[in-house]
Amino acid sequence: MKTSRHTLLLLLLMTGAAFGQMPGKTEHVQVEKVTVGKDRITRKSIGHMEAIRSVAVKSAVEGFLRPPLFQEGAIVREGDVLFEISPIRYQAAVQQAEAALAEIEAQITYAEKNHKRLARLVEAQATSIETTESALARLEQLKASRAGAEADLAKARKDLDDCTIKAEITGRIGRVEFSAGNYITKGETLVTIKQMDPIYVRFPLSQSDVNGIFRGPKEIGNIADVRLTTANGRRYGHPGTVAIVDNILTSGTDTYTLWAEFPNKDNTLTPRGIGAMHVSLTDTQQVCMVPLTAVHYDTDGAYIYVLNDENVVSRREVIVGSVQGRLQSVYSGINEGEVIITDGAHKIRVGDTVVPVFAQEDSTIDNSGNSIAEEVPTKVKLTPVVTMQDPTKLVCQGARVEAINRVNLRPLVQGVLAEPHFTEGDRVKQGDILFNIDPTRYQAVVDARKASIAQLTVQLNDAKRKYERQQALAATDATSKDDLESARATYNELIAKKKKAEAALIIAEDDLSRCTMRAPISGRIGRVLFSKGNYISDMKQPLASLVQISPIYVRFSLSENAILSNYGTDDKLRANSDITLVTANGITHSEKGEVHFSDNIIQTATDTQNFWAVFRNENGELQPGAVVTIHVTRKSDKLVPAVAAEAILTDTSGRYVYAMRHNRAVQVRVLCGTPDENGLTPIFAGLKEGDQCITSPLADIEDGTPVTPAAQEEAPSTDNNK
Repeated sequence: MKTSRHTLLLLLLMTGAAFGQMPGKTEHVQVEKVTVGKDRITRKSIGHMEAIRSVAVKSAVEGFLRPPLFQEGAIVREGDVLFEISPIRYQAAVQQAEAALAEIEAQITYAEKNHKRLARLVEAQATSIETTESALARLEQLKASRAGAEADLAKARKDLDDCTIKAEITGRIGRVEFSAGNYITKGETLVTIKQMDPIYVRFPLSQSDVNGIFRGPKEIGNIADVRLTTANGRRYGHPGTVAIVDNILTSGTDTYTLWAEFPNKDNTLTPRGIGAMHVSLTDTQQVCMVPLTAVHYDTDGAYIYVLNDENVVSRREVIVGSVQGRLQSVYSGINEGEVIITDGAHKIRVGDTVVPVFAQEDSTIDNSGNSIAEEVPTKVKLTPVVTMQDPTKLVCQGARVEAINRVNLRPLVQGVLAEPHFTEGDRVKQGDILFNIDPTRYQAVVDARKASIAQLTVQLNDAKRKYERQQALAATDATSKDDLESARATYNELIAKKKKAEAALIIAEDDLSRCTMRAPISGRIGRVLFSKGNYISDMKQPLASLVQISPIYVRFSLSENAILSNYGTDDKLRANSDITLVTANGITHSEKGEVHFSDNIIQTATDTQNFWAVFRNENGELQPGAVVTIHVTRKSDKLVPAVAAEAILTDTSGRYVYAMRHNRAVQVRVLCGTPDENGLTPIFAGLKEGDQCITSPLADIEDGTPVTPAAQEEAPSTDNNK
């Protein structure tokens, strides 16, 4: 029996040592009181940025394109004039239509008066009814012709108006598809405009979330707080609002597609960019809130250790909700004000009596009257944030050289091609004669139009004299009203006919001018596709192509993350960067480039944005189509904050530092560049000059830890007991 009792006592002692407190020892545990707060329910999703409105600017008429009236990549306003197409032929068409209408109006005026005169003669039985009816039919026919002439004039005026192409929306304009000098046909896209501010972010959300948590498509816009994290991991500074919920579910995913609208005044967000969406319920109920460290889990679910008034430990089964920073919502199992264990639960078991230490209090007195001292500040070594020239270099391999302007030299008249005025591959200057097409037929048409105008001028002068004579005779009642009206109608008809002939001459002279093809830009001309002696009949097939060589573009791309992390926006990159070019053989180009503009979309396949840098290229070393490497560096006069590399830490969310603020360590997320040879690292976001960052002992601090600067000669201690 004694042996059995001894063994039993030994087992009891071992069990107490392994699973609970030792006899006679009362454990100290950290506790907090249960608080209440609003339950924050958040759903995450991937968002894709879209322009709210996008317009492909197209030509509604055909003709020679004049130089654009904007800079590529610029923000244009609704109503701004973007392009002009040569209006010569359309002005002539309006003149012809106006003259045709005027001719018909003159005939109608005479026909109306003639019909009234004949009607009076019928009443007096001085003429036949048949004659009057013929006059009426003539009048109605002319009125019908007037309706057609008015329609022709309206169309001609619309065509003339369409020679001036305006912006239909406010937004960022992209790369021009056709440069000045090209002959544009109807319906060709010249450029695209994307609205930038505000902008949409499209994202999916499950049907159960939309209809359950967020109370349906009609209500979600009123009760959802929408936030965006951009591609570089930074929280976007402005909240969004749900603007649209699609009216159908996405096939196979049981999700709705939603569009949230965000302000975008500084153009940080670019169409087709990507980001992380955080959608939270704003209208929520009050629930209990506890620290994350108070919640434990086993096979039965979540539970919390609770203390009663005698500081005895009990276990409560709970139902937990969403996490909000260091706190977690609890829907049932505990009440506001109850004391729960947040640290030290591994040292106790249900039924134990413990000494509670409240984490929020500076000091606590235990049941024995012993004082627990407040937390002693950790001595830390600090380094200041200074400014430096940014050594970070962004590299794009596979950049392409592009001609700023390229013109397809299209023949716009038919005829036999003469000998070209250049050698293939030559450089030509703007205005140089390149091709001639046999002008004989077109010169004959011009001569005929001029002869017609001369003939009409003679007839018009004669009609004018006759009309003036009839006016003088009518003043003395020496002529009939019919003769006067007939003279007036003839005179007005001839005025209109002459205007039509003059308009026809303008078109004929334009056709004649097209027989001589001049260089619309300075550049290098390529292979001639039709040699001398060919009869040119296909006016869509170009004779040759002309590309501008100096200055020249280099198109390069950078990741959305790199742009946002290093410069903030593409506009700031353009303003603050220097561009260096390395040719395919590894030689650095002698001249620096300048970013001229950026694209108005992100390339979804590569998550990159295109930029165009301009180089003078006066010696013609860079040729369109060449592949080069582009280095992007910050301008030397643009300084950035910088901190020693030993202050920078990294976790799964990115890089951060501990800055000392109000004698506490504050975790600050930062965007870093490339360190220099001394380890000084540029900081693009998060810090400013004069901030103080902690370099050691980093292992002993966390966000909110009280700290104090160590003496300059004193090394920070890593022993918390000292």
